[in-house]
Amino acid sequence: MLRKKRRDVNPIDVIEAAYDLDASSRDWLDGLAKTIRPLLFNGRGMIAYTFDASMTPESMHANALLYEMDPAHLPEIQQFAGANPDLTRYVHFNNEGLLALVDLGKRAGLGDLRQRPAIARYFQLANVVDFAALQTVEPGGKGVVFAAGQTEVRNFDVRTRRLWARVNAHIAAGRRLRDSVAAETAAEEAVLLPSGKLEHAEGEGTAKSLREALREAVLRSETARGKLRKADPEGATEAWTAMVSGRWSLVDRFERGGRRYIVARRNQHELPDPRALTQRERAVAHLAALGKANKLIGYELGLSESSVGSHLSQAMRKLGAKSRVDLIQLVVQLGMPPSDA
Repeated sequence: MLRKKRRDVNPIDVIEAAYDLDASSRDWLDGLAKTIRPLLFNGRGMIAYTFDASMTPESMHANALLYEMDPAHLPEIQQFAGANPDLTRYVHFNNEGLLALVDLGKRAGLGDLRQRPAIARYFQLANVVDFAALQTVEPGGKGVVFAAGQTEVRNFDVRTRRLWARVNAHIAAGRRLRDSVAAETAAEEAVLLPSGKLEHAEGEGTAKSLREALREAVLRSETARGKLRKADPEGATEAWTAMVSGRWSLVDRFERGGRRYIVARRNQHELPDPRALTQRERAVAHLAALGKANKLIGYELGLSESSVGSHLSQAMRKLGAKSRVDLIQLVVQLGMPPSDA
């Protein structure tokens, strides 16, 4: 049960919860939901669930966690999703991350969604006037959703949406890493101390330039988790990128005596390999096809914005895409759900 006390949510707390590799899938989702709660909860319950593109709108909520919400309300949600598949798909594969349904409809040119009979009836049944959500969506169509009914129409400004887009990159990286750990494919390629000192490296972690990138990433993440966490949460979040050089995610490991190490685990996107694109070109192309800007792609992969632009140009050249619109169409043809479905 979620406590009703309201408090501000610190994005670094959410990022740390995203990298809990030891919790079960249900406990991982529950931990994130409880951390995110102050951002969304407005007295009308909250729901959290994972999804993928293969699910029907009705089945997306089948294994959802409910907070301060009557379980009898879940069939209403599933019925609404099934009756509005285009809207459900649009919301789930929208690249904004943090959104309010009514505001999203207006900005997307869908008009006032409250005027649609099906939505108006659902809002009436749920006793809400809006829904707010924080959600991730990854290349391949997997994602995580946290949503809450609202007693008032919500709006999130551009700065706030950008902040939580960065947090979402970590939630996606954490979910993907958990899958890799379960499949025993998340190799440890470097072990560092919180000071940035390299204790052990193998594979690509032995390359001098990449070792330096890891050291700098560890120092940035430690700064973000230190005094900057409370003094400047937005700056702390920007400093701690979701990946390092498009290869690794950084996670804690504790050994005997409580000594803490930072482990760089391989956490690349597993994507189709069309027309000899490199792994990094594939990742950039798929993220761009989700509608993400180069700056956010750089944050998500731990690359500079100029590097993202270069990889994107190479991918478009190899795929014969003359514009981002062409690129989206080509990537969709490879089986990834469109961002504007």
